Amino acid sequence: MEQLIKKLCSLNGTSGREENVRNFIIENIKDHCEYTVDKTGNIICLKKGKLTSDKRIMLDAHMDEIGFIVTYITDDGFLKFDTVGGIDVSVIMTRKVVFDNGVVGVVSSKPIHLLSADESKKMPKTEDLFIDIGATSKQDAERYVKKGDTAVFCSEYTNIENRILSKAIDDRAGCAVLIK
Repeated sequence: MEQLIKKLCSLNGTSGREENVRNFIIENIKDHCEYTVDKTGNIICLKKGKLTSDKRIMLDAHMDEIGFIVTYITDDGFLKFDTVGGIDVSVIMTRKVVFDNGVVGVVSSKPIHLLSADESKKMPKTEDLFIDIGATSKQDAERYVKKGDTAVFCSEYTNIENRILSKAIDDRAGCAVLIK
């Protein structure tokens, strides 16, 4: 079970872009149940019991995860973004993120030496932040990332004394239970 959870957590699946997770789940269930995928990408499975009954049980889990979507690329090559899902700005600062194509960046803000006295006393707003991928210009950044691309937190799967730490663990553990 742990290897299944680890594999699921390693997949990127920002809300609305869960193809990798969906394909992995289908690969693991296709021989064990009937399934369809609806217009919004949900996998709907039917597993019949050994006995016939008029009662049904529904179990569900979600496969998406919180993340970021590029909304604009500055002339200096920084990526402006919106969050996908509820993310508190206090947990975003200085975090590494990874795009679907493997490009890694860091969520940053205006350097402290450029902040006004008032700005230095306040938590920045999401719109004040940007993702730095090391690009030197807008054209350089566009070689790697484009408007509309999504990213998720870089997170190493860790098991410490049977306590799992990972991105998307809440969603993907539920998926693992349903796969099994």
